[in-house]
Amino acid sequence: MAVETGAQKRRMQAQLHVHEHQAAYRRALMLSLPFAAALVALAAWANTRTVTTGTIVLFDPAHLAFWLVGIALAVLAAAITGRLALRARPDEAGLAPRRTAPTLPTTGLLPVVTVFGAVLLISIYHNALLILIAPLLFGPLLGAVLIARYHLEDESGQARRLAGTAHVLLTHGVAFLVLATIYINKVRSLLSATTVAVIVCLLLVQIADGERFPAERRLIYGLVGGMILGEITWALNYWPLTGWTGGAILLIAFYLIAGLILAQVRAGLRRRDILEYGIIAAVAFAIVALSLL
Repeated sequence: MAVETGAQKRRMQAQLHVHEHQAAYRRALMLSLPFAAALVALAAWANTRTVTTGTIVLFDPAHLAFWLVGIALAVLAAAITGRLALRARPDEAGLAPRRTAPTLPTTGLLPVVTVFGAVLLISIYHNALLILIAPLLFGPLLGAVLIARYHLEDESGQARRLAGTAHVLLTHGVAFLVLATIYINKVRSLLSATTVAVIVCLLLVQIADGERFPAERRLIYGLVGGMILGEITWALNYWPLTGWTGGAILLIAFYLIAGLILAQVRAGLRRRDILEYGIIAAVAFAIVALSLL
């Protein structure tokens, strides 16, 4: 009798988990589609605006409304995903859903950087093609970000590991997009380096989601990493690089810092980790440098 009761309870838990996953996927779809549509509208609006030669859209008062709407959209993405993307997990005893949240409100950090990167991309390539690219690129990207973040708290170790890998890869992809689009604008270092520092800090604070990582260490590592990338941006502004090449160099630095942070969080930083990430970063930098020649 006890065996049957235990088996029945496990079946109920499995069914509850399936329904929970389906609800989470629907929630990710419901959250990503409106933002994809909003980016289409933003791209269509940008396509109607005239930018004369030599104009920096970022500083042109005529385009202030575009930036206000774009930044508001990014902040809204953080607020909504941080509020609604929290998962409902079953209570161990009563099988009733219960909501969980991380010690730091990190759920909305990757979505806000993703949408901000989309706004930057639209501001640079404001053409009719981007009206089509925006939903095809950023809709699935935002949905994947939310689903990966959801599974970081999965009871299944395999699902959690896969979600962790996807989360790290998505973070690096978003980092490349944002860092490159910031560097492409070639604005003064006080603005570009500061923006890079803030963006990198946000990404590093959330990159170890799903790991046992004290909040104060998250903030310290994020601030230090952001300052390092900001200083690198300052130096890169004196180099005659194209925007995407500069973004690739910043991504290599981000990869090195993020990799060392994750290694420290998971098992403690070892000499092998330093060599592994250092060698890969050095080889990637050499490839980028040789491509310039």
